[in-house]
Amino acid sequence: MTGGDFVMDLGSGDGRTVITAAKRGARALGVEYNPDMVGLSTRNAEKEGVSGRARFVQADLFETDFSKASVITMFLLPDINLKLRPKILRLKPGTRVVSNTFTMGEWKADETADLSSQCDASYCTVLLWIVPARVAGTHKLPEGELKLKQSFQMLSGTLSTEGKTLPVKGKVHGDDISFTAGGREYHAKANGKSLELND
Repeated sequence: MTGGDFVMDLGSGDGRTVITAAKRGARALGVEYNPDMVGLSTRNAEKEGVSGRARFVQADLFETDFSKASVITMFLLPDINLKLRPKILRLKPGTRVVSNTFTMGEWKADETADLSSQCDASYCTVLLWIVPARVAGTHKLPEGELKLKQSFQMLSGTLSTEGKTLPVKGKVHGDDISFTAGGREYHAKANGKSLELND
């Protein structure tokens, strides 16, 4: 996280995540359904001197616009994560999503960290996802025709080149795509609905 980030904490509780982000220079917004917790977190931000960068709203997560966030943080139960997943996957590619302990079903985390050696609570696993660009479909490349199927950040498909059809495996990381075909590794960038191969 950097000072240029806009962090949204979903289910912000007493505001500690939002306040910590604001102390590190980011703008941060906590979304909390319980109005008493919104009042408490607002007072906590004032006490910590970050009320200019840390705000809290009482709102329903399912009706809240996340589209301006560059970082989403959450400590929500798995069923709520799953209900939010389609909305999160529509966010701008490259948006970072961090969950304390709870997963998003078949959408496997890009990174997982076990912090139990530094954590005296029972919830000590951090999961990070990077929202992937949507790149499924057929792409014309200088090397030939690339057909991609996409399951979250994982790619499969074929590359038809020089009269051969090669199996493809790859991954999407925000707008960045990497895949292998015929023993060669390719790197590309998603640009709208097209792919641009890197030199």
